[in-house]
Amino acid sequence: MNFPALKNYTYLDTARSGLLYDELLLWRKNHDLKFLQHGSQFSFNHENLFGELKIEIARFFNANNHSVYLTQNFSLGFKSLLSLVDLNHTFLLVKNDYPSIINQVQISGFKHFFVENSFDLEKQILKGIKKHKPNVLVLSIVHYINGTLFDLEFIKKIKILFPSLLIIADGTQYCGTSEFNFNNSKIDVLISSGYKWLLGGYGNGFVITRNNTPKDFFTNHKSVFINQILEPGHHDTFNFGSLLFSLNKLSKYGLNNIEKSIKELSVYAKQKFIEKGLLDVQTIKRVSHSNIFNLKGDEFLFNNLIKNKILCSKRGDGIRVSLNFYNKKEEIDYLLSFF
Repeated sequence: MNFPALKNYTYLDTARSGLLYDELLLWRKNHDLKFLQHGSQFSFNHENLFGELKIEIARFFNANNHSVYLTQNFSLGFKSLLSLVDLNHTFLLVKNDYPSIINQVQISGFKHFFVENSFDLEKQILKGIKKHKPNVLVLSIVHYINGTLFDLEFIKKIKILFPSLLIIADGTQYCGTSEFNFNNSKIDVLISSGYKWLLGGYGNGFVITRNNTPKDFFTNHKSVFINQILEPGHHDTFNFGSLLFSLNKLSKYGLNNIEKSIKELSVYAKQKFIEKGLLDVQTIKRVSHSNIFNLKGDEFLFNNLIKNKILCSKRGDGIRVSLNFYNKKEEIDYLLSFF
């Protein structure tokens, strides 16, 4: 996989957008060339693409392909899912989680409570469940601002203690960074966009549901098939074909290899960031952390990084950097030379 942007930038911003690579660009050109040449006949020749994508998503994340739905992005998928949920249910959320989670729950009118996004997040969630007795827990597997990685084994413990609790997870900042077994995770619904770590470009994502998800959560639409809500209208072969192409490429590259590269680089980066005093207490105290870091830095420093072609993002009170398998330790060292 060749990423031309890496020749122009020190790219530490996959948490904002994954990179386009030569092979996918060629596939996209051929896709639109065929559309140009064949018009409506083109769509007939691509009817199987969406079924193939669902099968590949299910294989990639070890899920049942009959429980995979296609959506344009996380936000739309989550909004559509909430329209199925009974308004009598109570939600437990994490403070400062991804805005599309919090905003949609609030706009939809669900009763909800928050827990602190602290170094002991799992403990806070357990306390919140016991105190507020929610029906639904929604969280990001990896927090988009500071990279807090939620302990997936803890979800299994929650399910043992509270088997009727519906758990919905945003996997957008996680899917594609590590091997993940949905069937063994005890997550009830996983929703993700495909344009970040899955390198699928914009306009594609998915929803995976567990086969035994409690039916009473969807009493608003008992007479309506779930796929009619989650998958309204036509799908775009360009966008979803891009995701299918990238999932196949990532599989050939080896998700285990990607996970190993990311973990090695993240461990190296975290130690260097600690030595420089760039991380907050929460990140330092966490035993496990993701490949996303929020570094102490102001607007002047951020602008200087961009000026020197180090791509990152301003998030919260700091500067967010994110590391993928195409990054190198030398890029971390170069970044730190500006602090």
